[in-house]
Amino acid sequence: MRRQTCTSTASATWPTTSGVAPHGGRRHERPSAIGRLRLDGIPEPIVDAQGFPDDPELLALVASVAQQLPDACAGQVAIGIDRALPPWFDLVESVALRGMVLARPDRLAGDGVGDRLGMDEYPQLWVFLDATVDAEGFLGPDMVTTGHYLGSRDGSGALVAVAGVHPAEKSHGVAVIGNVVTHPDHRGRGLARVLVTRLARALHETYPGVGLNCRAENIAAMRLCGSLGFGPYGGHALVHQRFVRRV
Repeated sequence: MRRQTCTSTASATWPTTSGVAPHGGRRHERPSAIGRLRLDGIPEPIVDAQGFPDDPELLALVASVAQQLPDACAGQVAIGIDRALPPWFDLVESVALRGMVLARPDRLAGDGVGDRLGMDEYPQLWVFLDATVDAEGFLGPDMVTTGHYLGSRDGSGALVAVAGVHPAEKSHGVAVIGNVVTHPDHRGRGLARVLVTRLARALHETYPGVGLNCRAENIAAMRLCGSLGFGPYGGHALVHQRFVRRV
């Protein structure tokens, strides 16, 4: 997998929501929403569609803006979105995710270890993630400048494991851990555990909500996160999907 760099600042957005007026007595639940981000360095626009799985309101909303979507797009979307797009799009990739939230910070035993990575280390961090076959997610300078990227090194000073964040929004009190990657030659040594421990502890001091997404089939990752106090986040059923417009 060839890694792309980006910033998380959108150069173009068009958020569309259903609003917060009562819809079937659901005023206090989050409204359905769909939006698009054009990220620097990413060829496909990123689509974000939030709502409850198979929510008819969300599916109708997606169908209403389908004509505005680009010919190829990708994103993390609520389960069921692919049921609304077949008249216009073909699904080319779908990866189930499990959302988790830090529910038991008392389980973050120990301080954890890891070097804080700043912009001076950004080129080395980019190369490490780019060369790691199963590395996922995005990396942009704005993510590193949050101060929430940690790394472990070998005797030569080369990075062998990293952990950081995707979004970290103080205005919303939410941070999402991402880019937790260990080089294949250094797995099984607990490097991810100590990095995530230190990172989650630091984030919990600033952000009321600390979460992460795991691939549904990555049982080992979910067990690790569970042992560190993360639990399933109700209603946060997502898939990473890619679509291309039908000719």
